[in-house]
Amino acid sequence: MALEITVKAEGTDPILELSGKIVDVDVKKFQHKMDHLYKNKELGRVVVDVTRADFIDSHGLGVIVYFHTLLQKEKRTLVILNANPDNNSYLNRLFEVTNLDKVLNIVSKIN
Repeated sequence: MALEITVKAEGTDPILELSGKIVDVDVKKFQHKMDHLYKNKELGRVVVDVTRADFIDSHGLGVIVYFHTLLQKEKRTLVILNANPDNNSYLNRLFEVTNLDKVLNIVSKIN
């Protein structure tokens, strides 16, 4: 399934909802949306919802880590929303195996 991106708002925070596969051919679309949100300096927090994402390749993870680092340098926050309760799901395992669960702010619901 090709990557679909929807931008929604939760209060003052934008939520970038990703569904499908985040792979090389679609990563530029993801990166472009993230760059647009990053450039809005009024946003203190950006939420990326990966709950409906089936797969993230190394390019997609690279985009997440890149924008996490950029936002962090500006005392802003990137939040990864993963509402999948199954600890053995692909994304939960991916974040655990890559140790990104210790680096990124991954939550199961938005506060």
